[in-house]
Amino acid sequence: SALTTMASSTRVSLVVVAAWCVRWAAPFATGPSGVAARRVSPLRRPPDQSLLVRASFSSAAAEASAAITSGLEAFAAAKTAPDAAVALRQIYDALPHDDFALDELALDDTARTTLSPEFKLDAYRQLAARRDDASLWTPDTIESFKSLRAELDPLRTTDLAGYLSVAGFLGGLYYVAALAVQWFLPEIFPSVYVFLAALFAAPIAFVFILS
Repeated sequence: SALTTMASSTRVSLVVVAAWCVRWAAPFATGPSGVAARRVSPLRRPPDQSLLVRASFSSAAAEASAAITSGLEAFAAAKTAPDAAVALRQIYDALPHDDFALDELALDDTARTTLSPEFKLDAYRQLAARRDDASLWTPDTIESFKSLRAELDPLRTTDLAGYLSVAGFLGGLYYVAALAVQWFLPEIFPSVYVFLAALFAAPIAFVFILS
């Protein structure tokens, strides 16, 4: 009788301990992937920060685009250098000059930059269309224009458009000429090769260094 009573008490104690262990370990249970499947109340889940960042930068892009468009309209209507200087300053101030924060957030390509390359190139082409208007250009406005060019068209694709349209043909022509010299006059080939390479690169160097 005493043994029976002791066995019953032991079983009850084991059941209580097992139930307590199961209850304590439930939040740390792991799923098929071995990752803890701790349940989190929907009310305690943190908000999706990337969505908030996207919304913030979308709003900033819209504001910048509107300010730049307004500046371009003011520049198109400018009659004097001071008017042009004000418009150029408005455009420059509206441009986003630091995208490193976006890169650190690892957003996708559509959210990585606040203004599209096409928008920037179009803005620069509108500015470049009035480069021949002498009444707008002073040392100050020229420097402002160069600063905007560095922001809007850093690769100078607009200024190099004419040369790039024939660069492929010229490169092929220079290559054939170099082969001919190497075949018939190999002793002067190194000098000719350097000359042709410099000739091909000269227009690009002129645009980047002197313009």
